[in-house]
Amino acid sequence: MSDDTDPVLNAVDALRAAGIVVVPIGEELDRWQIGDLLFSDAELVRIAMSRGLMEG
Repeated sequence: MSDDTDPVLNAVDALRAAGIVVVPIGEELDRWQIGDLLFSDAELVRIAMSRGLMEG
C-alpha cells in the first residue's frame, strides 16, 4: 500500500464491500453514518479494523 493512501477512504471501501451502508455527513465529510449512528474518521477506521476488513 502506498503512503498517500487515505485510511478513511480505505475503511469506507472495505465496509461497503462487506455490505455495510456508509454515508458521508456534513459539508466537510468528517462524519460518517452507519444506520442511525454517526462516527468520526478515526472511529470508522477502527470499525473496519476490528472487523478484520483492513490492517493497521
